[in-house]
Amino acid sequence: MKQKMMELKKLKGVGEVLSRRLVEAGLDTLAKVAAAGEDGLSKVAGINQRAIRSIVSQAEELAGGSEKGRAAKVEELKHHALSIKGQIQEIARSVHDRFHREMTGKTGKKAEKEILKVIASLEKVEGILEKRVKRAGKGLCKAEKRLEGIADSGLKGVGKGLKKARKSLRRILEN
Repeated sequence: MKQKMMELKKLKGVGEVLSRRLVEAGLDTLAKVAAAGEDGLSKVAGINQRAIRSIVSQAEELAGGSEKGRAAKVEELKHHALSIKGQIQEIARSVHDRFHREMTGKTGKKAEKEILKVIASLEKVEGILEKRVKRAGKGLCKAEKRLEGIADSGLKGVGKGLKKARKSLRRILEN
């Protein structure tokens, strides 16, 4: 058991306690952790929900399961970016429909500018996907997470949520 726990501790975010829980759950090798995926890991007690995606990707790499070529990963990221762009457009339509009168005010104009800035940042990210595959994957996931649920918030909340999403996208562009 100790040997299996040591192997699992190679993953960032997995310590003594979590490695023991993974072994007890039957996920005693990196390959099994990678095969379990996000759904399987989310069932393990005490695991940080934010770290699950990272743990699975690390396990895939260490277990040799990242057989997808770089081109396939880039293609997957392009689809992800397109889905985020669609999500932003849906948010823009929703905001316009719900806050038609308020859009002429100061807060409405800020939200409109923020929508345009997020789209511009997303287009810049699409241009460098081939160069920064890993960072782009993390940033796009984070941006998508920030966009969830902001369509239902108020006009100010939409602006703030878009700003946070844009910050996640800008991190991809940084050196």
